[in-house]
Amino acid sequence: MTLHSYDQLTKSLSPDEQKILADAIDLRHLTPPMPLMRLTPLSLADGSQSAVSSHELQDIQRLQANRDIEIAGQLSLAEMLERLGSAPRNDDLAEALAAGLPEAIIEEALRHPDGPSGIAEQLRTSAGEPISGPIRVFPANIDTDARPAFDAALSAGCNIALTDLSPLAPDAASRSAMALYLPAFVTPDGLDEEGLGELLPICAKMLGEGVLMVTGLGAALMALGVDYAGEDAAPFGDALIHLVKAALRGTALPSAKAKLLSVSGQKAGTKQSTALAILPLQPAWSAWLGAESESLQPVTTYFGDEADPTDLANCVRLGLACRAPDQLGLLVSNLSGASGADPIPGLDESKLKDRGFNSDAIGRVMRAISEGLPLNAAFSRWVLGDDFIQNELDLNPENYDTDGRALLSAVGFAKRDIQEAENAVDARAGTAITAALDAAGFTPAPSVDNQISLAASISKHLNLPPVLSISNTETDAFLAAATDHKIGALIRGQRDGPSDPIAERMQHALELARAMSEDANDLAPQQTEHTHPTSNPYVEDAAQHADPTRRTRLPDRRKGYIQKSTVGGHKVYLHTGEFDDGALGEIFIDMHKEGAAFRSLMNNFAIAISIGLQYGVPLDEFVDAFVFTRFEPAGDVTGNDRITKATSILDYIFRELAVSYLDRTDLAEIADNVTHDGLGRGLEDGTREPVELTAEAAKVISRGFSRGQLPDNIVILDKKRSEKAELDGESEDGTENSPEYIGEPCAACGSFTLYKDEESDAQAICDACGAESSLGQ
Repeated sequence: MTLHSYDQLTKSLSPDEQKILADAIDLRHLTPPMPLMRLTPLSLADGSQSAVSSHELQDIQRLQANRDIEIAGQLSLAEMLERLGSAPRNDDLAEALAAGLPEAIIEEALRHPDGPSGIAEQLRTSAGEPISGPIRVFPANIDTDARPAFDAALSAGCNIALTDLSPLAPDAASRSAMALYLPAFVTPDGLDEEGLGELLPICAKMLGEGVLMVTGLGAALMALGVDYAGEDAAPFGDALIHLVKAALRGTALPSAKAKLLSVSGQKAGTKQSTALAILPLQPAWSAWLGAESESLQPVTTYFGDEADPTDLANCVRLGLACRAPDQLGLLVSNLSGASGADPIPGLDESKLKDRGFNSDAIGRVMRAISEGLPLNAAFSRWVLGDDFIQNELDLNPENYDTDGRALLSAVGFAKRDIQEAENAVDARAGTAITAALDAAGFTPAPSVDNQISLAASISKHLNLPPVLSISNTETDAFLAAATDHKIGALIRGQRDGPSDPIAERMQHALELARAMSEDANDLAPQQTEHTHPTSNPYVEDAAQHADPTRRTRLPDRRKGYIQKSTVGGHKVYLHTGEFDDGALGEIFIDMHKEGAAFRSLMNNFAIAISIGLQYGVPLDEFVDAFVFTRFEPAGDVTGNDRITKATSILDYIFRELAVSYLDRTDLAEIADNVTHDGLGRGLEDGTREPVELTAEAAKVISRGFSRGQLPDNIVILDKKRSEKAELDGESEDGTENSPEYIGEPCAACGSFTLYKDEESDAQAICDACGAESSLGQ
């Protein structure tokens, strides 16, 4: 059969008929005409059907496993991207790269108009879409040998259809088809017989030997006030489908069935060959119609707008108004307060406060939920306020216009806790509506037996077996009924949870991850202050302290020194800046009598070195890379007490930094017994021993200026006193514990800080350097 376009199909219709058809499509009571294979997910490419085989089922299971892996990867990437927000900084991107986010994904996120958040939304949408390929169709009779493979495929989450499509062979896939949403023709005054009687003959005239699919039978029954699980469901369903068949195919409608629907009977007219069927719809077309139930299923959603739980589905409003009008008003009132102020599982008040929420913010959220807002909207910027998100949570408000889930994730709530809370909020409204339906005589959760009973009653009016939509747990009930009734089923598999060993391992891994995260949060302030390269590579490697993906900036008021020298007759000023513990954090290089280009290159080179140091690159790596480089200017060095010659400006600078910050005496040209100011240390005459610069002294003295050693004219007394007090078991709070000096100079350091040793009156100890000496010498 040749496929036709919309214009070709409607060419045979009069202008009035074309307008009626177009209006129905615009109102989304009817889908546009299209090939049947685009309207249903069932595989229609081959009219012949083979028996269920284990080999085919294993192929289906393998494809489903690939899809599950793809979904897991998409959701993981989406979660990582959401943490970046819509306008991430470069250090945020670097951290994401280090955490394993692919470079290509980050590049695409930067290209997207909405940034990483936009890509995250696309990934989540893609992960939520059903399997793109058609659902394989098999006969309803399953051999005993194939049953284990069949059950295994369903347990893996595969969808499998069991029905007979042979009446449409051999051109099932190419037949033109439309889907009619039956609840659209139920009004507060009852069934719109006139609208159906006017539209359906036009559909038959246009489709010819095509297929008209009916959907929403369960919602139509509720809208008419009929309980899906009640005794009236089968007769009403039979009468409804008989009415549709009579209007579509020109058959008669008996008066008994017309009376049941409160419509007039119909005599047989011109026979039409259009097939009538109840098949599953593609999810996209079901959503396009706004279907509250699909094919002949019971009502699947009680709400019309996901963003507003108080907005009831049309079939619920009509059904309650028809069956129990007093319950409708009570339900709307209850829904407004259904959320209440009860604690939300997973997001209780103590957890919210631990993550930065104050009492005022928690109150605003709870009021919003009690007014009917879903969790996603209750935690948005419009409820919490920009000031709170920016100042208290330290987040960018623009990233959370309507995305409360991302905000909760950003402050540390696990995805499982957020989903639990969202389910709990939704369940409160669901509980209220279930109670109202039950009070009105509706069965909120009809069984598969009710579906089978309804399908059996309408199957005689259809050209194909009606196809139920059931879960894998209802397979046995369907197979037992399929032998007695002409019905089919789309069995939606449900993936089994992980086995006990896997669940235990995952639980243990999650607990360890949570503990590691808490430890990292506890250490975060200390790491932010102290994470930078160490000053001495021989003591500790800088990489053990620095996070290579996070920059540690220097304090605004910092120590350092300025070294003025000339290299080959060219004046050079080297400025350094240090972290609080004395480690090098930045350099500046100023030169005179050089061209603007050369000076600019040196300035920017210094900036690059400084950024590297602040990101944790060890200084000795720069030293090894740049010492002994050769280019002009080069030659004699004046003004530096340790370096007299250099092969280039860079050679001089990094040798100077190595000597001053790394104690690399091998790169100096003058002996160790010369201090930073050119004066001797007294090593040769035994009057002074070098003292290493302590962490306490490094807070106030430039480590580079002192070349890593305590200068001669500085004595740290408090530490000596505290050590002595600790040994003596005395407190440090007053001057009573300070030793009484005897007024003689120390032979080792020359300081007048000698005091008598209590254990030996003939010995004295220096409070400055700790040296012992004999009194009277």
